[in-house]
Formats: sequence, C-alpha cells, structure tokens
Amino acid sequence: MAIYLQTVFEWMESTTVAQTIRHSAKLIALLESIHLIGLTLLLGTILMVDLSLLGFGIGRAPVWRIAKELRGWTTGGLVIMLSSGPVLLSSEAIRCYRTPAFWVKMALLVIALIFHFTIHKKVAFEEPPALRYRARWTACLSLGLWASVALAGKAIAIFQPQEEPIIQSTAPLPHPPGAPRHS
Repeated sequence: MAIYLQTVFEWMESTTVAQTIRHSAKLIALLESIHLIGLTLLLGTILMVDLSLLGFGIGRAPVWRIAKELRGWTTGGLVIMLSSGPVLLSSEAIRCYRTPAFWVKMALLVIALIFHFTIHKKVAFEEPPALRYRARWTACLSLGLWASVALAGKAIAIFQPQEEPIIQSTAPLPHPPGAPRHS
C-alpha cells in the first residue's frame, strides 16, 4: 500500500500542473489564498453553529435555523478547500508524503468530516433542541477537531522531514595493505 501511495504522490508531483505551480510564486500565493478563503468559510460557519450550540447564538434564533441558513456557505467552503487542497498538494506531493504532519492532518480531516456530517449535523438540526450538555459537548468536540485540522495543516509547513545528510570526509583515504607507497 505504501509503495502504491508513494507512486501516486510521485505521479502527482510530476504532472504539468504541479510543475507549473511549483515554479510560480504568484500561482502558489493565489492557490493558498483560495484555500484559505475556503477554510475561512468552512470554519467561520461551523464556529457560528457551534457558538449557538454553546448558548452564544445569534439573538433568539434556534440552532437548527442558523445551521440551515449557513449550510450553503459551509458546503461552499468545503468544496473550495477540497478542490484547492489536492492542487496545492500536487506541487509538493513528495515532501508532504514524507511529512508526518500531513498524514495527521488527513486523518483528522476524515474524522472531522465524519463527525460533522453525522453527530454534529444530528445535534444541530435536532428539534426540539438537543439537551444542553449534549449540545455543548458536540460543539466543543467540533471546535477541537476543526482547530486540530487547521493546526496540523500549519505543522506541515513548520515540521519538515530531515533530508539524509551527505557526509564528505576530508581525511585521506587509508592506504590498502600490500600496495606500493608513492611519496
């Protein structure tokens, strides 16, 4: 499986799109900006729903109404992130493949998405509203998961894998036994 994944990552990095992105600082900045806009839409709307679950909602609007009105923006942010992420990944796929923080982020992202579309969705749209402790635990877990995804994403840039050093010796090569010595 690891060999197959490595081959996929090597292929991604060798594509024309990846090479074009890798050699254009402006294109990288544009794609990262688009990715961050998606992240802001996604996390901003989830934050509003979670704050409502915690009891800090928008006026007296029920949580389900806030979640319903923000659902399109949340989905839009997710679509932007899931579209721009693989394109950004392609420009440095091998580096990401070798970075443990990348795999942590991917695992957290899968967990956060499953949680969001199952438990979080059920609690946010529950009518009558979920019990206070259940709503609060759901909100806290949601906020923790999404913050962890974002921090793991930042860790990819901070914690780079160590390259194997090339050791060059300045000491003279030893004289093989039995070979004639030249002075």
